[in-house]
Formats: sequence, structure tokens, C-alpha cells
Amino acid sequence: MDKPTLDSGAVYDICTATARPSGVCKALQGLKEIVVKAAAAYEVAAAQQAQHTLSHLKHQPDGEPAAKPAEAAKVAKAAKAAKGSLNEQLKKTYVNRMVGGAGRAVYDKLRGSCHGLCALCGHGAADTLDHQMPKDSFPLLSVVPVNLVPACSRCNHQKREQAPTYAGDQTLHPYFDGDVHDHLWLFARITGPPKPSVIFYVDPPADMPPTFAARARHHFAALDLSGLYNSQIGNELRSLGMSLAKHPLLPAELRGHLQETAEIKAAVEGRNSWKAALYRGLVDSTWYVDGGWEEPWK
Repeated sequence: MDKPTLDSGAVYDICTATARPSGVCKALQGLKEIVVKAAAAYEVAAAQQAQHTLSHLKHQPDGEPAAKPAEAAKVAKAAKAAKGSLNEQLKKTYVNRMVGGAGRAVYDKLRGSCHGLCALCGHGAADTLDHQMPKDSFPLLSVVPVNLVPACSRCNHQKREQAPTYAGDQTLHPYFDGDVHDHLWLFARITGPPKPSVIFYVDPPADMPPTFAARARHHFAALDLSGLYNSQIGNELRSLGMSLAKHPLLPAELRGHLQETAEIKAAVEGRNSWKAALYRGLVDSTWYVDGGWEEPWK
């Protein structure tokens, strides 16, 4: 997924220009250079799969770690003008002036940048934006475009306010971790009687970079994608079973049909999409191909 080309400084200007009262507006605009520098640091770190190295931005500008004396005085003065915490005002900039204010056009553009789908699960409708580095801990990144990813409410809630503590301790970043899909790592195992079921799992290949392998596992677990995918397979398999009942195929023909479908799903939805994994699993299931498809799927 292509990263946004929106300029972080320009977006920040849009989202702070209408802040009220005037003291809050002035205090926020006075932080622009700090926000732009934080955005640049974030982009460098994300490109290197090293977001965990951004701890110096945590709770800034007026939180931990403690600012230098000269900077602390400047921050305290700005916070007073802003009638409270600058961190809270930065978070309000997202809530009040990006989601529901002057920056709404930016919000909508980012939200629709993955064809209207959640960039985290690839399935749900993108009805919100996820802060890859959470705004509660990293308020300077609240309206930085490359930190905002189109997401469904389920994934956004499931991910919560998690921030990485090491390179692999992070969900996959759609803008920077695209190379992870050069590798096949999502699989599905079909189990037969007495109760047919599908088990989705992550099994990174040996040549997959360790950081990507760890992130794929973390992404799958943190977002409970196994639960999400299993909630979707019923209709897919019932439809397939009804089609096969009307147009029966010999086992060898069925295996070829399933293989072709798996390749199409991989080409259209991604090789690590749940549908591509499902059909690959069906190809490998002798039980399913030899008649298991006739079993009722609940």
C-alpha cells in the first residue's frame, strides 16, 4: 500500500488553524516545527522497522522524559496559553479538527486510500483511522498522515493503545511493511469428521526476514485474525458446496478448480488473504476433495 504523499506540516496547519480560543491556536501553531521533526523521525524509523526507537517522542511535548530546563520553560508557557496540557490539545486536534472539523477532507482521503477496506485485516470496511503509534502515548503524531492507517472499528479496537517495545512487537504497517507479502506465511488447515472446521495459522518461511516474521505473528495474534476469518468462512464454504452439488466434479477436477480459485484469490485479494489461504487449504485436504465438501458447514 502506498504511503500518503500529504505533507505533515500542511496537514498540521489545516488542523490547528481553527483551534479556539486564540491562545490554544497560537500554542499549537508554535509546535509546528516540533511536529514536523517528529513526523520525519517517525518516517525514518518506520522505513527501518524501528518504531520502537521513538521512545524519545513518548508523551511529548509536555510529558516524559523530562525536557531540558530551557525547553521545559517554553513548554510550560505554551501550555498555560493553551489553558492546559499541550498533549491533550494535540489529541483534540485529531478528534475535533481532523475527524470532525477543518481537516475532515484529509481524514476521508486517508480513510479511503485502501479501496475503502481496512488495511489491517483486508476484510472490514475502513470506517476509521488507526494511529500506528497511539496518540495517547505519542500526541505529536496525532495528525501525521503516515501514522494514520485506514482501519475497521474492530481492528482499531482490537489493537488498542499498543506501542512496540522492540522491532517485532508491532502490527504490520501497511505503508512500510509491504515487502512482508513477498513471502507466503498465512495458511489454513482443514479438519474433517466428525466436525469439519478450518484452522488459520501463521508459518513464516525460513527465508523471511526475522523482523517481518515476528510482526506477521504479532499482527495475526494482536488483531485476533483467526477469530475474524473463522467468522467469515461459513458462507464461503456453503456457497462452494451448493455450487459443487449442482455441478459435481471428480476429485482431480475439484482439486484443479480449487487451485485455480486459490490463485485468483491471491492475485485479487493478496497471497496472505484469508480466502487465498482457505482455498490453498482445501486443495491440500484429501478429505474435502474426496467428498468432505458435502458435509454441512455451520
